[in-house]
Amino acid sequence: MRRTIDPLSRPRLYADEWVGWRLARRGDPLAGMGDAIEAAWEELYGLDDHTLDARIRASRVRAEDLLRAERGAPAFALALEALRRHVGFALRDNQIACALALLRGDCVEMRTGEGKTLAAGLAALVAARAGVSTHVITVNDYLARRDHDLLAPVAARFGLRIAVLTQDLPDPDKRAAYDVDILYGTNKTFVFDHLRDRREKRVQTNAVPRQMGQALAIVDEADSVLIDDATVPMILSEQSDDLPAPDVRLFHQLDAFARAAQPGAERELDGNGGWRLTIAGLVALEEAARDWSHPLARSDDLVQLAEQALAARYNFRNGESYIVQDEAIVLIDQATGRLMPDRRWGYGMHQLVEIKEGLEPTTETRTVGQITQQTFFRQYRILSGLTGTAKECRSELWAIYRLPVEPVAPHAPSQLDDLGLTVWPTADAKWRHIHDRACAVAETRAVLVGVNDVIEAETLAAHFAASGREVAILDALTEAQEAELVADAGVVGRITIATHLAGRGTDITLQGGLRAAGGLHVIIGSVMASGRLERQLYGRAGRQGDPGSYERAISLEDRGLRDGAQTPWRRVMTAALHIGLMPTLALAQIQAERDRRARSMRKQTLLREQDLARQLGYR
Repeated sequence: MRRTIDPLSRPRLYADEWVGWRLARRGDPLAGMGDAIEAAWEELYGLDDHTLDARIRASRVRAEDLLRAERGAPAFALALEALRRHVGFALRDNQIACALALLRGDCVEMRTGEGKTLAAGLAALVAARAGVSTHVITVNDYLARRDHDLLAPVAARFGLRIAVLTQDLPDPDKRAAYDVDILYGTNKTFVFDHLRDRREKRVQTNAVPRQMGQALAIVDEADSVLIDDATVPMILSEQSDDLPAPDVRLFHQLDAFARAAQPGAERELDGNGGWRLTIAGLVALEEAARDWSHPLARSDDLVQLAEQALAARYNFRNGESYIVQDEAIVLIDQATGRLMPDRRWGYGMHQLVEIKEGLEPTTETRTVGQITQQTFFRQYRILSGLTGTAKECRSELWAIYRLPVEPVAPHAPSQLDDLGLTVWPTADAKWRHIHDRACAVAETRAVLVGVNDVIEAETLAAHFAASGREVAILDALTEAQEAELVADAGVVGRITIATHLAGRGTDITLQGGLRAAGGLHVIIGSVMASGRLERQLYGRAGRQGDPGSYERAISLEDRGLRDGAQTPWRRVMTAALHIGLMPTLALAQIQAERDRRARSMRKQTLLREQDLARQLGYR
């Protein structure tokens, strides 16, 4: 079962982004259901396990009745009681409201630490028991396994089949996994399996698909999956023939030219932060290319290739855009800070970066299938999501996915303190301030420092190393130890440096006397791409009504101020930062401008895919 989707028109997208989402509010998801669920649940408290299991076996409910109090409330009550007996505590009203909103097809905004995992599990249990095949989608394999293992005993009690899907599963196991009632996995695994099915269907008439349909998706960390990961299409590729020797020679010649090009004289930055050849640079390129034998050295494409070589050498930085791992270039997701071993730049760019790093250039890959996250997830009959930070992207979630954002109140008032923003003239001054501040706070509390990328994490770690202070680093290079590092981040005296989304989805539990000492303190140490990323970071503190605090420290040299298109408004706001005029407002405006450009890129990605599908006649 997969929903047929209609193309989105530009006028409709703009109308929904500006007006439509404001009309999409649905009200309290507990209205009409809360009292009924509570009453049905109370009847189950005193039952022994044998009687409860008999009630579970006898219960039957149709999917269309799940949100109707008379028939849906008993189904919720059975799931709630089974969960209570397994985890040892009862789910709260806001978790029940979250589960109801998920089954209604909403994107729920629920603060970090409020129990989104169990709320999603509750919704999955109730839906699967009603015969709805349910996919619970998250951002990495660790979270998928963790959440699956938590729910599996309860699912077994209901006679439901449950599995976890990972990219490395053999195809027969994947086909079996897709046939279960509740399936946990990452968005990339689901999308790439869909692309493989589509490709095999084109080349083999009797191909057996892995995925049997798309009924209900519950997307955890929905803004990361549906927004941040949706900037570029997901591309399924295959290795092509060996790299031609003339191409290898040309790539080396272009790299040597880029390395020798003089800044200011032969190359200069344009308004979007990219390197362009000056008139003198074009003359130098023409002179150098006289000795190059490749046919492209005589073509109009040579200038574009040379500027691509400039970008490879000067725009893409090791630790920011990629890392070198096992003698290969591995891209870093700029939205999440996670590694993307399944992604490559286009032909030419990838090989130029490899040459810059002293690696052998690899063969070209051939695209055999691609789809945007937007198109894939819109195919689900019911799409829902939950996250701690949906407010900033609620217009896009509605315009693209028809997902209204439903905020669910926390069960306890927030005790999170905002200690303000400081702006430093140089990056070094900022790092020294963060070092001193973190060491002082860590005398009695735990500190989490959020930065943008591996380079910033290593730079800050070097300051701590110079003073003999031990710190933990959670970034793209330490993903394998993510759970362990996050678990220890709530210990008094611990300082953890993390790229902005590393460890997302895993709670930092306060240990020892940390709660009494003031809880976790978060220092946001870089200009983040958006205010939403900042909220994700400081939301790690003050969870479940715990005390906590956060502050922001940036410098005028941060790449968040330097990278990207420098629009007139952004230049005005950057100038305001430099003179200290309303720095908080200026920073918010710079981030909002970058958000608008990223949103426009995602929209164009989807529209280009639709145009191509219409021209080629495929879906």
